[in-house]
Amino acid sequence: MSTTSAGSAVTPSSLRRRIDQLVLRDRYRLRRRLTKARDKAAGKRIPEDVLLELAADVEEAERRLEARRAAVPKVTYPPQLPVSKRVDDLAKAIAEHQVVVVAGETGSGKTTQLPKICLDIGRGVHGMIGHTQ
Repeated sequence: MSTTSAGSAVTPSSLRRRIDQLVLRDRYRLRRRLTKARDKAAGKRIPEDVLLELAADVEEAERRLEARRAAVPKVTYPPQLPVSKRVDDLAKAIAEHQVVVVAGETGSGKTTQLPKICLDIGRGVHGMIGHTQ
């Protein structure tokens, strides 16, 4: 059985579990490589060198993910902005729904505070935060 530099066993299922935790871009790319390796093995074991190479790429992607997590800034909300008074309500809505429409006066903090709320609830680490005006 193949092992990583950390000594843990490398199996297709263990790689799949690790891949599922990565940023979206790496998830897609590495899942595709694992699927191609399985298809090429045609029901047999995936060669050890292929598993180890894929495991090394997963480890590198995990390091990038940790760097992204560490780079998330400390979020503060200016108390004078109306949106800041509704942070909990907005965070709940964003967490529970794929699309959230927020209406408010110009200068209420919609554009500047909504991305911060997304960061606070863990969005933006595995992908990008996008919003439109």
